[in-house]
Amino acid sequence: MIVVDTNVLVYATLSDSEFFDKSVEIIQREDVIIPQIVVYEYIKVMIELTKDLSFVKTKLRELENFNVNQETLGIIEKGIDMLEKDNGSLKDINDYVILSFAIHHKAKLATYDRKLRKIAKEKGIEILP
Repeated sequence: MIVVDTNVLVYATLSDSEFFDKSVEIIQREDVIIPQIVVYEYIKVMIELTKDLSFVKTKLRELENFNVNQETLGIIEKGIDMLEKDNGSLKDINDYVILSFAIHHKAKLATYDRKLRKIAKEKGIEILP
């Protein structure tokens, strides 16, 4: 199973991005799971980038074809615990929830975020690409 971070979805949406092909390849795999928090981040980023609500709604509807799962309160709490243990920045809470989600699902993590990749590696999570 592969948990997809927000930047993978964004790069898969923007055909002129340097990571477009690899991101599309990742999200088209059968074993992809998208945390609900990633959907919220994706919507925010796409609105900021495009300023086009119609486009964003179209992209949101396309996510219906994917396995989107809501984080449990336990997953969120474990993310907070990891953030606290790592003495991490509060602004990184979403990343820690995504990490907790990946750990809970015993999944790999697909992300281009260098900081998140480093933390995931420290937690023993396999990273893609």
